[in-house]
Amino acid sequence: MADGSETPPAFPPEVPVLPLRKTVVFPLTLQPLAVNRPVSIESINRALGGDRMVLLLLQEGEADDPMPADLRRVGTMAVIRQMAKAPNGLHVIVEGLTRTRAENLERTGTYMRATPVALPEKVERTIEVDAYVRRLQELVEKAVTLASGLSQELRGLVLGIEDPLRLCYVLASLIDMRAEDKQLLLEEDHLTVKLQAVATALAREISLLELKGKIESQAQQEMTDAQRQYYLRQQLKAIQEELGEKEGSETAEL
Repeated sequence: MADGSETPPAFPPEVPVLPLRKTVVFPLTLQPLAVNRPVSIESINRALGGDRMVLLLLQEGEADDPMPADLRRVGTMAVIRQMAKAPNGLHVIVEGLTRTRAENLERTGTYMRATPVALPEKVERTIEVDAYVRRLQELVEKAVTLASGLSQELRGLVLGIEDPLRLCYVLASLIDMRAEDKQLLLEEDHLTVKLQAVATALAREISLLELKGKIESQAQQEMTDAQRQYYLRQQLKAIQEELGEKEGSETAEL
């Protein structure tokens, strides 16, 4: 099988850091972000004033004004592809480039910065990796049949991804996973472990969709039964009223 690995990119000696609450952006994916905190807006403005590169790090806790101690050190180097001003801040679309470790993470005023060190990921196309890829493709097919919100375009996009690492990250960005689980996925070095984690999460989502469909079907059946019983009761009532009127008429004639 063919082996491959990322070529370490050339990073500037210092990059702005964007703290993310309950969000992990993966390499090889596009992600929209709402930016409204002063420290975050400062990082975006600094990036836009330079090479548009920003280091995305998961924030631990809910602090509105995070400090370096609140951030995980492994994140994703990204480039800002689009930016639009919003009433309460900025809306940006970032493209994750590569897994990156933040060194010398510091903050001065509202400016958070770090020295980026690339953490390239090796991709080995072994039989085990190919088996996991096949499993993920099968799960995606099943998910599309169960979830009306998943379009055929999305199915085609996912199934058209040949790079197993990118497939892993794209699916992880779409699945409802806790931010901590996504962070652990990002930090994991072994591709097969990553693929297994995503397959497990996707299988769980499918189980939830199946259970949801079963519950909705039962509820619909119960509603149909209730409607049928109501209709029969109304028919019975009408028959009884009609019989009562006939009996009254016959009595009057007698």
